[in-house]
Amino acid sequence: MHSKWLTATAVAALFICTPAFAADSSGVILYQPQFFAEARPSTAYDMIQRVPGFVFDGGATARGFAGTAGNVLINGQRPTTKQDSLESVLERIPASDVDHIELIRGGAPGIDMQGQTVVVNVVRKTEDSTQIVATAGDIVWTDGHMVPHGSLEFTRHANGATYEGSVSLVDNYDDSPGHGRHEIYDATGALVSRDATLSHGLGIGWSTKGAATLPMWGGEFKANLTLLTSPFVDSLEYSRPGFDELFRDSSRDNRAELGLHWKGPVGNTELETLVLQRLGTSNDVSTAFDGATFQDFRSNSDIGESIARATLRYTPFDGLMLEGGAEGAYNYLDGHTLFSVNGTAVPTPSDDARVEEKRGEVFAQGTWKINPEILFEAGARFEYSTISETGTSPKSRSFFYPKPRAVLTWSPDKEDQIRLRYERVVGQLDFNNFIASANLSSTGITSGNADLKPDQRDQFEFTYERHFWSKGALVLTYMHEAINDVVDLVPVTDSMGNTFDAPGNIGDGTNEHISMALTLPLDKIGIDGGLLTTTAIFDISSVKDPVTGQDRVISSQRPNDIHINFSQDVDSLKSTWGVFYYNCWEEESFRLTQVRKTHIPPPYIGLFWDWKPSAAWSLHVETDNVFGFIYDDRRYIYTGPRDVSPLDFIDVYRTKSRPTIDIQLRHSF
Repeated sequence: MHSKWLTATAVAALFICTPAFAADSSGVILYQPQFFAEARPSTAYDMIQRVPGFVFDGGATARGFAGTAGNVLINGQRPTTKQDSLESVLERIPASDVDHIELIRGGAPGIDMQGQTVVVNVVRKTEDSTQIVATAGDIVWTDGHMVPHGSLEFTRHANGATYEGSVSLVDNYDDSPGHGRHEIYDATGALVSRDATLSHGLGIGWSTKGAATLPMWGGEFKANLTLLTSPFVDSLEYSRPGFDELFRDSSRDNRAELGLHWKGPVGNTELETLVLQRLGTSNDVSTAFDGATFQDFRSNSDIGESIARATLRYTPFDGLMLEGGAEGAYNYLDGHTLFSVNGTAVPTPSDDARVEEKRGEVFAQGTWKINPEILFEAGARFEYSTISETGTSPKSRSFFYPKPRAVLTWSPDKEDQIRLRYERVVGQLDFNNFIASANLSSTGITSGNADLKPDQRDQFEFTYERHFWSKGALVLTYMHEAINDVVDLVPVTDSMGNTFDAPGNIGDGTNEHISMALTLPLDKIGIDGGLLTTTAIFDISSVKDPVTGQDRVISSQRPNDIHINFSQDVDSLKSTWGVFYYNCWEEESFRLTQVRKTHIPPPYIGLFWDWKPSAAWSLHVETDNVFGFIYDDRRYIYTGPRDVSPLDFIDVYRTKSRPTIDIQLRHSF
């Protein structure tokens, strides 16, 4: 009894002496609003960006609900939406509406980690209040074109209920428009032709969103509705004396989503249920005209997704939580494409298809706090699905995949934690890969493929995490992936003997993933209010090329992703300023008769300044791409299949992008 009293006293003293930051060996670290006060955050998203060692993950875009979670919860729950991004949900929560933030590492009994090993839980205030936030902004390029954006948001807490709504002007733009050149070289490297190029792309759409959270049947009921339209138009022009070629793409996506969610006690268990319905249309027109030949590719599709999910949780004793449930989903895509050259229709494989998926999943897992230092989580999901296609390539296939998972977390003290994870992860087929698509300015027509299978990955992961200096953290991760049925590009032949590239399975592969996240406060070296955050990710993949039989990287995988950000809070100016660096990227993709290499060489530099003269007003000014990056796209074209044919020519496209200035004014009422 005496030792328990001492422990309780020590924990209470920890909260009293350090009200902005508290941690214990359970792996849960609590951050009060005072922890973020120097940065003057406007939204919950601003706050989680300052959580030491935390790297935001907005989640995946796959079908279904279970496998798409990000790593942020709100009041212990995942938002019941897929159409509305997690980032935008957090940006609509005012910082003044946040009671505290929890960083949960490795898991905790009673918390649904959504398949993540680390999550942030944003806990909102419950006091009655009303807040209206108006935001207006504009992104301006140095050539004068601009894309405005803005929103009007409403939040009301009353009698235990929360009502939210927003209307937004949504910007959609290409970050690499500008002047450049297009060159053709022969196999010896001699210049054959050179064109001047001009690229441009933008779109302005709108969205409206509403949500209500109400006490119901001893628990909590939530409903949310999202309507969105997103147009985009881009163009690319090649020109030289006596020659002009124009590529143009125009697209519009319309989406609607309704989500319903209830969570509450049922006897001595907790039940969570949700229903999600999504509907949408996509329309795309791609054309190319060089003065003699006019190519026209049109694609229209209707999509739908219906999800129902139920989860039951039971805590037989302190430290152990058992969870089980089921999810069912029905998805469809009804797609139609038409390709013509000078008005004459040209057939392509899978130009019309209706794809339907019926999928069911059952799952069970347990989270056991073995002792104050060790947490063990184990479980499995079992997925069964049937995908059927009707149209030019009718087919039906069924899949069954068990997906076990185990996580062991050791927290020897409040600063250190080691995590070991094994998980069987199954990819998801992109319905758009079942119908033909086009990129007339580069890769041309890509066929659909009705024979696709999802890839499967066995992931073995080790993570070490250490927190220090109250605001500092270091997270190191190594993961090995053994991949079956890698999804890449394969050659397919239609009934007329024409060969196209298409998404397909090319065998087994591996990937080594190494990452580092560092949050380093700089006060100790004399930079008051200074903070350095760095994330560095490296991926090394290997798979056998289906054409040459040689080992290579997986198509479109970027080998590294490095970000370095410096910021400083200046209390006397009520401001935060900073500079950020991005190492840019490179990637390769492999087709039957070509290899494509795209590259943006570093550096990418940006600057920002946030000024918050009062609790109601804030101004954000940001300059991105200060030096104007170079986008380099090279295609090595062979006379036939790459394994038996010589190089024919090299197609090089390079453009210099323009810097941008983003100005945003925010006012709270």
